[in-house]
Amino acid sequence: MNTINKLIIRYSLIAFGVFSFALTSCSDDMPEESFYTFTGEMMSDFLQNNENYSDFAAIVTKAGKMDLLSAYGTYTCFVPTNEAVQTYLESIGLTSIDQLSVEDCDTITRNLIINVIYSTTDFNDMQGFIDKTNMLGRNMALEKIAVLDENGETASFTYRINRTGCIIMSLANDSVENGIVHPVDGLISASNESLPTVMKRDTLISTFNTCLELTGLDKKMVKVKDESWDPRYWREEKKLERTYQSGAASQMDYCHVPENRNYGYTAFAPTDECLLNEYGIEKGDWRAMWRYGFKIYEPDKDPDKYADDTELGTSAEALKKETNPLYRLIAYHLLNRKGIYDKLYTNCTIYHVEINPQEWYETMAPHTTLKVEYVWGTNKFRGTSEINTLYLNRIYDPDRPSLTQRGAIVQPTVAEGQTQLAVNGVYYYIDRLIDFGEETQQTVFNDRMRVDFYTLWPELMNNDLRTTTTWGGLSDVSDASATAIAPNYIFPPGYLSNVDMDEDGNFFLQNCRNTFWSYEGDEFNLRSDNNSYDITFQLPPLPTGQYQIRLGFTAMSLRGIAQFYVDGKPQGIPLDMRKVDTDAFK
Repeated sequence: MNTINKLIIRYSLIAFGVFSFALTSCSDDMPEESFYTFTGEMMSDFLQNNENYSDFAAIVTKAGKMDLLSAYGTYTCFVPTNEAVQTYLESIGLTSIDQLSVEDCDTITRNLIINVIYSTTDFNDMQGFIDKTNMLGRNMALEKIAVLDENGETASFTYRINRTGCIIMSLANDSVENGIVHPVDGLISASNESLPTVMKRDTLISTFNTCLELTGLDKKMVKVKDESWDPRYWREEKKLERTYQSGAASQMDYCHVPENRNYGYTAFAPTDECLLNEYGIEKGDWRAMWRYGFKIYEPDKDPDKYADDTELGTSAEALKKETNPLYRLIAYHLLNRKGIYDKLYTNCTIYHVEINPQEWYETMAPHTTLKVEYVWGTNKFRGTSEINTLYLNRIYDPDRPSLTQRGAIVQPTVAEGQTQLAVNGVYYYIDRLIDFGEETQQTVFNDRMRVDFYTLWPELMNNDLRTTTTWGGLSDVSDASATAIAPNYIFPPGYLSNVDMDEDGNFFLQNCRNTFWSYEGDEFNLRSDNNSYDITFQLPPLPTGQYQIRLGFTAMSLRGIAQFYVDGKPQGIPLDMRKVDTDAFK
């Protein structure tokens, strides 16, 4: 296996840049006196003027957030009814809102508010999760489910949030001056538990959970937040605007400094049923999982002779070694980033009629990469795969049929009654085991890997810094203001993993815009007051072999000249990114 190589760029860089339908008993009945007609109120007025939401109003007041909801803004609020609040209090052994702390009220309030206006029609295009995080910085699970009539027949549909509260559709989409209100019949909760803890309660993946514990990988998925990160110094010391030329006018781009530096994780877990049906592995039989991994990663060795081996064996100490077959097998199912379903694949500017969106991610197994592909429609790369479905390590090309591999399907939701989201990540069921064995390397990776720079650094996904708005949903200047739909971000030294940069250099993400030429409509940029600096970052792990690296960029007159290095060795001559195809070559 090759070691991870580093790419050094000197001077400047422009880089390329299924709802689950279920039955439920959620109520859609409310007394007539609770119906609300828009009267020009602020969200705070709405809460205070409607008796049916007085308990939530009391929570908001105790949290000190009523002033926030009385100011102008663009909020979506999932407002629980009084009955929903009382049911929640009973579930945690309390009888009164007075028994909630200020911190509890603050958490409840911020968990129910998103700083973007969403009507229920907007939810139709979202797959499994609401696009934007709430005011806690958390993603919210979203399900479209049936509302049953008294005969058990489907009468209508509603949306359930975090598997806790259903939107009361007869009262939804209430407009107020500073946003929109969706009453819900349950107080929507947010887990404060780490991902392994949340997964452990799911008995459908008990074998996978056992292997997580035996390998010690569960202990490597507990970090939540980098408490040492403080963006204030950067804001005070650095200018966050840059000038660029647009036609005859000089304009300014505003760059945000990331508020947090959070950690995140994703687990793709095969169910016990899958392991039994596909591989004959009985529930809880971790030794069978070890033998499966041994055959994948040590194909020339006899597993019966290695049970007592200090590196490859089955002792408690051996299983925690990164070289152990079980460790490698399980770690390959894990990412060190929070992979919200529709953010795992690209969906901005890819022309899906011609090709499926794909991404490549480094996994938690050392020196390994995972392919994610969303089979969008009936283009020539579909084959027999299900459309509108997310696959891992899939490959199909009618021009190279010998390389076909079905891969594993990722289900957007997990079992009824289970919490899919943790404070630091998310997990999904998959219907096959995946691996980085010889067959995978020779088939899946026998392909042109179009790697988006966005996938190189987990901090971008863990801190929700990328816009997932589809092509057509953004304007060409959407990134030019501090309140843009697709804001820009500037990254101080040390924020992104495995990036080294001269102090004089600024590295920032110019987020997706309609009609921009770069891959996916976004780009990473470097700039410097002195116009001379270095940046070094790691390339994705790849199987052993010979590779050609192609770096995508948009040629413009305002660009610079860059020299590229791999492992410290210069590659070719300096590249002049100011030259476009109409310029004469000299």
